[in-house]
Amino acid sequence: MNQAPQVLDRAVALGIVNALRSGTVPPEGLEHFAVGLDAPMKALSEQRAYVKQGKSAYKFIRGSYGSGKTFLTSLAGAQALQDGFLTSKVVISVADTPLYRLSEVYRRLCQNLTLPGRRGGALQSLLDRWLYSLEEQVIEVDGVDENAPEFEAAVGQKVEQHLVAVGQRAGRLAACLKAYHEAKFRQDFEEARGILDWMAGEAKVGAAIKRVAGVTGQIDNTDALVFLRGWLELVRAAGHAGILVILDEVETVLRLRRPERLKSLEVLRQLVDAQDHQEFPGLHLLITGTPDFFDSPQGVLELEPLHERIKVLKAHDQPENLRQPQIPLRPFDPGRLLLAAQRIRELYPADHPERLKSRVTDDVFEAMVERVTRGFGGRVEVVPRLFLREVVNLLDLVDQHESYAPIRDYSFDESAFKSLTLAPEEAEALSGAVREVVL
Repeated sequence: MNQAPQVLDRAVALGIVNALRSGTVPPEGLEHFAVGLDAPMKALSEQRAYVKQGKSAYKFIRGSYGSGKTFLTSLAGAQALQDGFLTSKVVISVADTPLYRLSEVYRRLCQNLTLPGRRGGALQSLLDRWLYSLEEQVIEVDGVDENAPEFEAAVGQKVEQHLVAVGQRAGRLAACLKAYHEAKFRQDFEEARGILDWMAGEAKVGAAIKRVAGVTGQIDNTDALVFLRGWLELVRAAGHAGILVILDEVETVLRLRRPERLKSLEVLRQLVDAQDHQEFPGLHLLITGTPDFFDSPQGVLELEPLHERIKVLKAHDQPENLRQPQIPLRPFDPGRLLLAAQRIRELYPADHPERLKSRVTDDVFEAMVERVTRGFGGRVEVVPRLFLREVVNLLDLVDQHESYAPIRDYSFDESAFKSLTLAPEEAEALSGAVREVVL
C-alpha cells in the first residue's frame, strides 16, 4: 500500500480531489493515497478471508481524533466490496442512533447497506437480484418457460426452498420475503415497497401491509439480531461473501446516563460473544472508538466481562499484535502528512502536470506541513483533513494560474477555516492559531 498505483482513472482522481477539497473522505480510490496503514489493513484482510469461509469475526479500531479511524474503515469497506461483501456503516450517536437501541442500529444498517455501484439503499437491489437468480434457475435448470402458466408456482417453490435456512433463524423475515416475492410477481410495487420497509425496520408501515406479510408491530431490539442472522443467510445464498458492518464512534456512549451506558456496553458484550460463538456466519464487525472509550472508568472498564474479552495483552517493550481484539492507530506525524501530500500530487488530474511538478516541490510541502501545524498550535493529529484541503487548494491555484508561484504567493490563513464545520478538537486547536502564516 505504500506504493501508489501508477494508473488512475481520471474520474476517480476527480472524485478524490473533489472530496478532499470539501474536507471529506472520498467515496472511492482511498488506496491511492493511504499512508501508514499497511499493517492494520493486512490484519483486517486476514480476518476478512476467515469470514469468507462462513465464519464471523470482529475487531475494535482504537485511535484518537485524527488517527484515521474513518479513513481506515472506509478503505476496509472498499476492499470488502471488492472481495464480494456487502457493507454498511452505522454512526453511533446519543440522539439518533444510541447503541442500546438495537432496533434503531438495525434500521440504520439496512438503510446504509451498500453493494458495488450502489452506495446505501442496496437492500432492494439485493432482494431483486436474489429473486432474479431464482427465476433464472427455474428457466435454465428446471426448464420452465417464463411464459408458462406453471412458472409462478415453480418460482414460488424455489423461493420457499431457499428460505428454509432463513426461516430457521428468522421466521418472520422468511414470511416477509415470501410475501415480497409474491407482491413483486403481481407487480404490486407499492405493496412490495411497504413489506421491504417493514423488514428494514421502518416504523411507519400500514396495518394492511403487515397483514399481507402476516406480521404485527415493528422490529424491536430482540428482532434486530435475529433478522441480521436471517439477512446473512440470504446474502450468502445470493452468492455474496457476507456483510462488513462498521459501528463508528462508539465513544458517544460515554455521554449517556449510567443505565443507558451499561445497556450499550452490554450490547457490545453480546455482539462479541455471538461472534466468538460463530452465531453470525458471514459477519465481519468493525467497531471504532477513542482511547477514552477503552480506558476510562465510564467506558469498557465499567463492564468487566467486556473488558476481559477485548483487552490487549502487551508489555512495554513488545511490538503491536494486531491479531488481538484491538487495532491501535497512531496519530499522524509530519512524515505521514508529507507522504500523503506527495500522493495527492501524483494523482491530481492536472491540466498542466509539468507546471505542478516543477513548482509544487517537496520543499513546498515540508514548509506547508510546518506552517499549517503551527497554525493549529502544533497539534499535528488534528490537521490531516484540513492540511490535505490546503494541498488541493495549492495544486488548484498552480494548475489554473501560470504566474502563481507557491513560494512567493501562498499563505496559510487560519481565518479561512472559521466557516467550516470543525470537530471540537480542531476548533480547540484553531483557537490559538496564528492569524496568518506565510511560506
